Amino acid sequence: MEASAALDLDVAEAVLEEAATSHLDAWTPHIRHDPDAVPTLTALRERGYKIGLLSNTHWPRAYHERFLERDGLVDLIDVRVYTSEIDWTKPHPAAFRAVLDALDVADPGACVFVGDRPYDDIRGAQQAGMRAVHRPNPALPAGAVTPDAVITSLPELLPLVDGWR
Repeated sequence: MEASAALDLDVAEAVLEEAATSHLDAWTPHIRHDPDAVPTLTALRERGYKIGLLSNTHWPRAYHERFLERDGLVDLIDVRVYTSEIDWTKPHPAAFRAVLDALDVADPGACVFVGDRPYDDIRGAQQAGMRAVHRPNPALPAGAVTPDAVITSLPELLPLVDGWR
């Protein structure tokens, strides 16, 4: 309190900001997006598809946006919804609806959701009325869900969505 008064500055806020920045910087070398993401999203956009992202997270938008910008993805994703900014998390249908609304999509059946979490992503997307494509993550248990399709790499998504069109 004395330091804040002496400097006419909120020192606690500055310390929290510095701690958050240090935390983000520590994660930066370890967070990498799939190298197939840019060419796959580019191909989907060239086909006229809108692209949305829904992330269950407690971190603020700026945390995620930094990595998307670094990896050349931010301009390829039309809408990015982070559950830290809305009242629901996956698998609740309202979380998926937030992305659909932001994309101005009325029919969830016209959408495909790709995720690696069987319950949150696959079951949640299907309950929201979307098709769900599972891209298994070896670090996660398989779960008792039946996706509409399974892919092992992002480029495998292209013929799937073309066939569903």
